[in-house]
Amino acid sequence: MSIEEILALEDDSRIVYYLRQRKTKLPDAGALARDWFPELHDVMDKSKRPDGKVLKKEAYVDDDGVKHAAVYEDEPVNRIALPLEQDITNIHTAFAVGKEPTLKCTPCNDGEKGLLDTIKTIGRMAKLKYHNKRFVRSWLSEKEAAEYWYVAKDDSFWNKVFAAIKRALGGNVMPQYKLKCTLWSPLRGDKLYPHFNDEGDYDALSREYTIKDEDGNSTTYLMCITASDVITWDITGEPVRIPGKCFKHGFKKNPTIYAYRPVTLCENIRTTRERLEKLMSNFADCIDMNFFPRLILEGELANQAPVDIGKSKMIKVENGGKVYYLNWTQTADAVKLELDNLWNQAYQLTNTPRLSLENLRGLGDIPSGRAFEFLFLGTNLATEVHYEVIGEAFQRRYNFLSSAVGSLYSQFEQAAETIDIDVEMNTFSIEDLAEKIQNAKDACGKPVVSQRTGIVMAGIVDDADDEMRQIQEENRAEGSSVA
Repeated sequence: MSIEEILALEDDSRIVYYLRQRKTKLPDAGALARDWFPELHDVMDKSKRPDGKVLKKEAYVDDDGVKHAAVYEDEPVNRIALPLEQDITNIHTAFAVGKEPTLKCTPCNDGEKGLLDTIKTIGRMAKLKYHNKRFVRSWLSEKEAAEYWYVAKDDSFWNKVFAAIKRALGGNVMPQYKLKCTLWSPLRGDKLYPHFNDEGDYDALSREYTIKDEDGNSTTYLMCITASDVITWDITGEPVRIPGKCFKHGFKKNPTIYAYRPVTLCENIRTTRERLEKLMSNFADCIDMNFFPRLILEGELANQAPVDIGKSKMIKVENGGKVYYLNWTQTADAVKLELDNLWNQAYQLTNTPRLSLENLRGLGDIPSGRAFEFLFLGTNLATEVHYEVIGEAFQRRYNFLSSAVGSLYSQFEQAAETIDIDVEMNTFSIEDLAEKIQNAKDACGKPVVSQRTGIVMAGIVDDADDEMRQIQEENRAEGSSVA
């Protein structure tokens, strides 16, 4: 059914039923949390990794012939939880959007140029460079994420926007609302139900969420956003439409951006991480148990306490007895080998570089930018795969923003219909500027930048023009002294 057909139904229960149907499986927020938060890993669960038992008193039979059971006490075991999913996801997030996407656009007139400058300023004021990381991190670790754009009353927002771009477009009426966005995802308590038309195009998003009041009473809502409307039902019991939360959002396009992936980035390394945690925890227990050597006594003591002999002590035994330490003959090499293999496997399966000093030593004393390119090649290729989804999502965002600004500010209405903005994703890389300059000089046979540009690149002075004047004056003074 199309979204129009669903909303045209007279029975709200049927509407809600159809809006909550998904073509993909709804992510399990509980399972996602157990992977993402180290404190929820199995190694921290006492039912799955119980504490040990220590014998405090052996079983015995007293003088009256009564049997007494042995007495045991709980002894905590080591529980080493590893935030591997967080580390790997954060690295991929940094590679994907650590550098802000570039907006490629060639304005055809002043209106389009003003609209482009306005969109860039809105992005800066909405702090999209930070929002992008939250969006991508949620998508990688929670399977899906959505951002919702809405308006909030603010008389000064557009004054700041136009002051920032230093452009006067005329018109006496300034919009009273500013554009804001928020992020929805499973671990934030949201259940998302995207709707696609018969051609597979995304046309609506429903969000189920729960709110608790001051008395602890919970109310569950379903909020549906289409290309023209926002409709909200209270679905705690029988669905009831809430008039105060049903309205026209005023945009010409759907103000939601949705991204989905069938599995999380780290889903295929869950067993590897669990084995690492178990191995490290067990090995820690073994070390605690055997770190201090055990003293073995054979025979009988001649005296109950060791006798001081200078700085040493002497234990005297009788009847051919012996006193010696119990040696721990097991080797830790096998454990170390498996640990190393598991660590490498976790990062290799996700095409993630292990960014540690130890792993970077093989690149030489001063690694070149070319060496880093090869080191990060696997991650860069994985990031290009991520862009198949998030690149498309960001493109939809800026298409929406172009339309939204035209809807809110009439001076840009015509430009919003004609402007063409392309989003170019920028993968994180370490640029070796010295290497680039040297390659350019070798190709050209002469300097490739002006003296002023060189001063700016050095970054050690605030005013490059003033520095240029001082250099010229010093050169003239030197020339006069030589003459």
